[in-house]
Amino acid sequence: MTGSFAELADLWARRANLSRDEWARLYHLVMAVLQANPVRDERKPELGGEDAVKSLRQSFFNDKVLLPATAPGADPNPNLTLRALPVFYRRYLVDQLRAIQRRGETELPEDDDGRMIDPAAENRFGWLGELGADCECLSEVDEVDSCALQDSARRFLKGEDDWVVVYLALHFCHGRERLPLSKIQRVYQIPSYHYKARMLGIAPPRGGYAGLAEFADTMIGRWLVSNDIALEEDRRHIIRHAFDLLCVEAFAECDRRDLSGQEKRQ
Repeated sequence: MTGSFAELADLWARRANLSRDEWARLYHLVMAVLQANPVRDERKPELGGEDAVKSLRQSFFNDKVLLPATAPGADPNPNLTLRALPVFYRRYLVDQLRAIQRRGETELPEDDDGRMIDPAAENRFGWLGELGADCECLSEVDEVDSCALQDSARRFLKGEDDWVVVYLALHFCHGRERLPLSKIQRVYQIPSYHYKARMLGIAPPRGGYAGLAEFADTMIGRWLVSNDIALEEDRRHIIRHAFDLLCVEAFAECDRRDLSGQEKRQ
């Protein structure tokens, strides 16, 4: 493991300037460390149990390894000790558990229509706006480097599992024609699909998010923050623009993986 760790430490120190192949290698090495040093908390029912372990590890990599090194103005810590990664991961899981406890979320009923938002929550979540499928013609926003933001969305999605892509492309981004999450679950066999929708940020707790800051605990929220987009009411137009770019990339990634074809074949 000494040679592997030397390679891991070298890639970690150069995260801000890695090639695609080097990122793939770093991902493999980080996953190997987490596999060899399992953390008990990752299997807690509150985090989705055994079914969510892979997603939790991938989210940790994206949130704590990839994004800090690729976000605009990033200055990642180059130092990594032999036992640091399991400690970082354990802290990450503790943060996720605390966030769930703060929200006081409860599991939604199995017969929901897939929208995951009850009527009382609509106004609390309404700052997202209605997302449609025709995002190709995007208006520019002066305060945002749209090319850099779209590149960030592409990197974010390429590093995620299929369920993230289909949740965005076939549900969140698809406006009034979106597929219910319950149907997506049946077609794509997604375990813990309610929990994953909440983790991604497309399923507010009953009553809606208490505020935009609470949305920062989700995968989409963290992606926004990593791009220096403040989750504040007066930045709503920038958040909406970021969602449009994310959706453009979600549609493209869905096509690249031929995921929508799987739904049509059912």
